[in-house]
Amino acid sequence: MLKAFLEDDSAKNQLKKSVYQLIHKKGKASKVDFLNEINIPQTTLTRMVGELEARGLIRTSGYGESSGGRPPALYEVVPNTGFVIGIEISRTHVNIALLNIKFESIGQKRFTLTYSHTPVVTIDKVIHNINVLLEEHLIPIDLLLGIGVGAVGPLDREKGIILNPEGFLAEGWKDVYIVTMFQSAFAVPVFLNNGANTAALAEYEYHEFENEDMLYCISGYGIRCGFINKGVSLNFREGDTSSYGHIIIEPNGRTCICGKKGCLNAYVSFDAIFKSIEETSNQTPFKLKTVDELLGLLINNDDILKKLLESAYYYGIAIANMINILHPSTVVLHGKLIYESEDYYKEVIRVSKEHMYSTRRNNVVIRKGSLGEDSAAIGAAIQVFRGLFK
Repeated sequence: MLKAFLEDDSAKNQLKKSVYQLIHKKGKASKVDFLNEINIPQTTLTRMVGELEARGLIRTSGYGESSGGRPPALYEVVPNTGFVIGIEISRTHVNIALLNIKFESIGQKRFTLTYSHTPVVTIDKVIHNINVLLEEHLIPIDLLLGIGVGAVGPLDREKGIILNPEGFLAEGWKDVYIVTMFQSAFAVPVFLNNGANTAALAEYEYHEFENEDMLYCISGYGIRCGFINKGVSLNFREGDTSSYGHIIIEPNGRTCICGKKGCLNAYVSFDAIFKSIEETSNQTPFKLKTVDELLGLLINNDDILKKLLESAYYYGIAIANMINILHPSTVVLHGKLIYESEDYYKEVIRVSKEHMYSTRRNNVVIRKGSLGEDSAAIGAAIQVFRGLFK
């Protein structure tokens, strides 16, 4: 069983885990690939591969190109030997993803957070949905390898606590021992990280970046960013990816929710955009409640589009500053306005490129996220798999 194999930390099993991890990383790999990356005798490698195959953890999956002799057998991991759960907890919704060990989506549950969704109510509903997912797909609990949580920060990852996040509708989202709450329901490892970090991990993993640096920016009711340097997330201090939203872009500018003036959130968050449009509207006073309402008003309304592009301008300035400091090779933008307003998206990119340091301008790729709203939950599940090899 895969769970027992991964839990075995003996020195004898470490090399086997390295072989398994290499097969998983490459998708399909031959013994030649193993020998090129792992320094072990060929006889030892042959024995290990045989043992992994006999235990049903890997299997032959076709043959590679011949270099003169017989084509080499290619091995892949057996996908349904283990499953991982990824959970995104944002200010507005919860997304739960069930993946097999090859990171293929098996099932998903999602629900909106309201004023009644205190931590206890929310976690109880998540636990219920996890059990429903396992039952729907006939997955026994002993095949569940672990649970990953991508949440709004700041966090204390070591203690598994959501500390004091901004913007939840319900009361009680302070000092939430979320890891303990999940471990009391499921006897599996639970990994806590910021949703921006897990979303970045998912994008990085699915695009198979090699030794690249990636900045992942989420815009919504706040601004959150994750940065991956050669496969390793660099946001560790207090787990607060939301701090990017408090970059000062307009000294003594608009008042932010944090009490300071000129923060990025005060110009780019949904609430900031809503407020700006409401204050300058020449129409009958109205109050925007959702981004869908805003998108609907954009049709044939140049005044509202102008205010939206003003927000995109400030966002582009902030991204240019991040690029100038972090030097990523790729910037991935995620958020409803990014996906659904092409004018907004293009303006963010235009301003970013206009203000980034000139030598970086042609070396940075800025694009939309490819996994959409599922990225943070998928990345949280991937984090579980990575964590089991440390």
